[in-house]
Amino acid sequence: MWGWLKNLLGLGPRVPRITAKEAQEKLKAGAVMIDVRTPLERKLAKIPGSQGLPLAELARRWESLPKDKPIICQCESGNRSQQAAEFLAEKGFEVYNLAGGISGWQAAGLPVKKGDIQR
Repeated sequence: MWGWLKNLLGLGPRVPRITAKEAQEKLKAGAVMIDVRTPLERKLAKIPGSQGLPLAELARRWESLPKDKPIICQCESGNRSQQAAEFLAEKGFEVYNLAGGISGWQAAGLPVKKGDIQR
């Protein structure tokens, strides 16, 4: 009940922010990347292998995530994924936030799958 207040005061779980290259290494080692953006955003572009789980649905669907693998949360810039990562950390997951989101991933020269819709 008081989780929002703890997070507001900076007393919530500390979630490590990792670079795109660090995330790529964790993915190679078996981590799972969840994309917390909206389905429309995923239709524009997505990181290959990422799983869509919109932030708005996370509170209902978090139990479907594997507890035995690290989770990397990703969004467009890293803000929504930070919220998701903190939520999952409170549930006991080993979780990381992708610094810069998909934008940071692209800036690092890593592959992005373009969708059917163009901006």
